[in-house]
Amino acid sequence: MKSVKSAVLFALTAILVLSGCGKHPDKVTVRIIASTDVHGFIFDKDLITQTERDGSLAKLSTFLKRERKENRNVIYLDAGDVLQGSVELYQDFTAQYFRTCVVSQAYNLLGCDAMAMGNHDVAAGPVSCDRFLKSADFPMLGANVFVDDTTHYLPPYRIIDKQGFRIAVLGMTTAIVNYSVPQNSGSGLEIHDMVETAAYWVPLLKEKLNADAVVGLFHSGLENGRMDDEGVFENATLQVVNSVPGFDLVIYGHDHVARRIMVPTASGDSLLLINPGPYANQVAALTLTADYTVQDKPVVTVSGGLVDITAEEPDQSFLKELSGWYSDIRSYSDSILGTIRTPLECNGALWRDATGLDYAHAIQMRYFGAEVSLTSPVATRSYFPAGQFSMRDAFNAFQYENNLVSVMLKGSEIKDILEYSSDLFYNTVHKKGDRLLKTVTYDDGTVGPEIYLGNFITAAGIDYTVDVTKPAGSRVNILSMADGSKFDLNRMYRTTMSSYTYFGAESPLFKATGLKRKDLPRRLNGASSIDIRYYMLTDFALNGNTGVKVTYPVHRKLIPEALVQDCLDKDTLNFSFIH
Repeated sequence: MKSVKSAVLFALTAILVLSGCGKHPDKVTVRIIASTDVHGFIFDKDLITQTERDGSLAKLSTFLKRERKENRNVIYLDAGDVLQGSVELYQDFTAQYFRTCVVSQAYNLLGCDAMAMGNHDVAAGPVSCDRFLKSADFPMLGANVFVDDTTHYLPPYRIIDKQGFRIAVLGMTTAIVNYSVPQNSGSGLEIHDMVETAAYWVPLLKEKLNADAVVGLFHSGLENGRMDDEGVFENATLQVVNSVPGFDLVIYGHDHVARRIMVPTASGDSLLLINPGPYANQVAALTLTADYTVQDKPVVTVSGGLVDITAEEPDQSFLKELSGWYSDIRSYSDSILGTIRTPLECNGALWRDATGLDYAHAIQMRYFGAEVSLTSPVATRSYFPAGQFSMRDAFNAFQYENNLVSVMLKGSEIKDILEYSSDLFYNTVHKKGDRLLKTVTYDDGTVGPEIYLGNFITAAGIDYTVDVTKPAGSRVNILSMADGSKFDLNRMYRTTMSSYTYFGAESPLFKATGLKRKDLPRRLNGASSIDIRYYMLTDFALNGNTGVKVTYPVHRKLIPEALVQDCLDKDTLNFSFIH
């Protein structure tokens, strides 16, 4: 990624400090509207599901225009995660790199004043992020985002002057990025501790740069996270405000939990923390008032809360400005990639080989000389018939922009992962009629797994059985490598998996093995800068005329087969892979 040298950085921020400076009346009122975790929900229609969205930037545009009509001083902020999560973004960054970035154009139209960098903005990759930054009319902030120990990648803050009321917006992102985005996938960024960063900047903003109010704009959830026990605090918002005095308001995101709370601060005051929640379903609508009549420094008060904007009408002028992008994205979603020679099927993945998982394994086994592949079902449809395969189908087959990651795993660790996963989804059975699958029955009568299927791990590259008559923890027997050679529990194997398995919140990789997330960089062979779906698109580009074979020889078997089938006859009645 491009670096912003310190001298350039502070020249830039000095300009931002000076812009708009002026005398102030006795009282100044400012409205702050904020969103977070929008994940590219720009348009009011989802072109993959072909349904209306509850929230979108198109609806937010309507809300913002009304706010600006009713209030003299309006600031619009976003707390990050804008570069991954929708077909708009995927098409823009993989197929439309020659034109202006659609998401920066959308936020330009909204009149965004500043945004914090999110973890998905880093994960989108250096090319996508740089392209966004070059066409954005506003700064993306990252006070704790560095290229190296001393070189900022982004401006730390922006000071916005409204009638002489100087509001400093300090942007930070979660330190979990250091581990969730492998360094050799291309970002090369270092995320410093949020508490230490805030402790440096808040006094500087108030005492040296004469900010009347400091607004924290954090892409970090309220509290608790995946690596707290390892000293890396993913959701550090509460920790920051409990440790660092001087904030007047904190807007945060990342954990996708809409929330408005008042908390005590390090200085003994109370502070408003607000998370608008994901996908532009709600926004934070806040009022800051600066009273300059009481003392030398203004008395700043904050009020407001969350506003549901799902009932707003999409702004037609906003949509018209972006109509060229919309037409291209619609054509992209409808486009036929090629043909598949066999159906792509996921519904039976829990109890037999399924071509949906087989194809994922086929892609993963080609990456970095994999000896073993670990994957899980992430499709939003359970069946794709043989024949034409569209871009929309590709999104339904691979729901997320998960990259490929190659790590070294010990043979015993691979076995432990498969044991743990089988224990999540299978009961121990002894006779015909026993319940094999751990399922729940939904209100409509369909049956599905008790927990999210993303935690169901299968392996390729090895030949193994799962004996469902054995107790939990002793069911998996790895017979050999797929080519018949010996599998060694004490040997290290090049193992490819998705970035979700590599770092997901509930990933069996950690639950099963005792590995810590801090261990993984030392095990890392490589991480792709493109996602699994893009590898699939490449397959179609190379083979579209003749069709793509989606099967792969995965050697997994539930035993004893007769008993398994007897139990499944009951368990799979009305079973639905997707509910």
